[in-house]
Amino acid sequence: MKRSEGLYIEYGTTRIPFILEYKNKKTLSIAVTPDKQVTITAPYESSLEKVLEKVGKRAGWISKQIRQFESYEATLLHRKIEYVSGETFHYMGRKYRLKVLEGLGEEIIKDGRYIKAIVKNKSNQKNIASLIINWYRLEAKKIFQERFERYSYILKREKIAVNQLMIRRLEKRWGSCTEAGNIILNLSLIQAPIQCIDYVLVHEICHLKYLHHGPKFYNMLGRYIEDWEKRKNRLHIVRILE
Repeated sequence: MKRSEGLYIEYGTTRIPFILEYKNKKTLSIAVTPDKQVTITAPYESSLEKVLEKVGKRAGWISKQIRQFESYEATLLHRKIEYVSGETFHYMGRKYRLKVLEGLGEEIIKDGRYIKAIVKNKSNQKNIASLIINWYRLEAKKIFQERFERYSYILKREKIAVNQLMIRRLEKRWGSCTEAGNIILNLSLIQAPIQCIDYVLVHEICHLKYLHHGPKFYNMLGRYIEDWEKRKNRLHIVRILE
């Protein structure tokens, strides 16, 4: 498969970037994923001029799909979390209902399809939020480390050095890496299915070798996570913990 990036079409005053992939197929296809990435798949014999002409004709449809996903993000990912009974939370890809209960101590209990927050004062919303965030953080520390160890063989095979695995509350990124060799994962990822956590982790491991999104980076990512695009698209269920 041949892949090109840095391409775009213009729709009104909007510039829409897209990735172009050439495959052994007969017709051109267009895909817009929940993260608003546009991928054009064209036959090997297609000229760039012909591709741009066909994509330009579908610019209105592409723009509409992007707007729909932006609207979906605004209502799902970034809606305010109230931390009250009945609210839906995700943990490792599964949905749970929050129950806030009064008790002598303070703890979080995962019971069936419920996350129970036991607190001394049900009206102290700030304390409830802090308790839930700290529980997520402890779970993330344990799960992320387990998944990191699972993929540690990549480090040896690719001769990559990792200094530290860190967890942060990030607003706009699922993960990042630093020049010092640290991998930073978004705390909110603990809500995602394990396959998505693995995707983000391996994505950042690959960035320690290739600090770009060029062909070499994607080739490496594809070797270790063949269905990375499918996993990436499933991240839309995650709400940003705040």
